[in-house]
Amino acid sequence: MTFRHDPEHADRTPQTLAGHAVIDPNLQPVGEVTDVLYDEREQMPRWAVVKTGLLRSEHYVPLAHAYLDQDGHLVVAHDRAAIKRAPRARRDHVLTREIARELRDYYNVAA
Repeated sequence: MTFRHDPEHADRTPQTLAGHAVIDPNLQPVGEVTDVLYDEREQMPRWAVVKTGLLRSEHYVPLAHAYLDQDGHLVVAHDRAAIKRAPRARRDHVLTREIARELRDYYNVAA
């Protein structure tokens, strides 16, 4: 499932992902969504910024193949260990070309 921006159904847009618990495909807790980043050309959400622990570190997680389960958890396609090793999000959550390249190489997905 890919999330789509739908102004008529604001309660189901990715903006509401902020605050949702994130779990990996093995149902292991990963953290909590703090922000959602969009592809500006397609107006599609591409990345979630996920706070992964007590040290307040945040990591980018691709939303490709992610979905909300019946309990409201965001289930992502990558396991917890891989996400915690992923490039960290900057405080401003801006995806620069350099960060996009790192994410593309790390997750093997288009950034």
